[in-house]
Amino acid sequence: MRFLFLFLFLFFSFQQNTWGENILTDFLIAKPSIPDPRFKETVIIMLYHNQETGAAGLVVNKPIETMLISELFKSGNITPPEKMIEKEITLYWGGPVEPEHIFFIHSSDYKSNNFISSNRDFTVTQEPEILFDIVKNKGPKEYIILSGIAAWEPGQLDSEMMQNNWDRKLNNYTSLFDNGKEMWSRLINSRDI
Repeated sequence: MRFLFLFLFLFFSFQQNTWGENILTDFLIAKPSIPDPRFKETVIIMLYHNQETGAAGLVVNKPIETMLISELFKSGNITPPEKMIEKEITLYWGGPVEPEHIFFIHSSDYKSNNFISSNRDFTVTQEPEILFDIVKNKGPKEYIILSGIAAWEPGQLDSEMMQNNWDRKLNNYTSLFDNGKEMWSRLINSRDI
């Protein structure tokens, strides 16, 4: 039930964002002076931002741990397929809210049936079917698996931006999947923020 509520909340909120038609075009980049230590040196891909419900996004540059994909199946109480190709994956911290929820950002070569948000380059989904396709080598060419989401109450992110805690930058598709720890320094030092 909570998954359904979160999915509907994210889906309908995305429809009314105030940052443009396709908010997935925006990175939110933490400034060095950000007071919340959880967001130090973070890069967030924005899912929505509006006056009614607030804002949400996924931190894309904070790896938590490397694990076998079979461990992710077990942690989600999902029965893996009988024949699977074991893969090592990196799980990323998507944000402090709902850490038990897993999100996937994947390249557009793979089509998700149910998605939270999508543009021509990539899609954000919580559809567990992607795990089955990954272990069968039928999944996306590029993907990020994240735990949790970053979310703000209405007006909270606007206030933080006025306090100069964040910069906004147009997303570059190649830099989203080239998401090493250097991503933040590369973007914060970019001249076109």
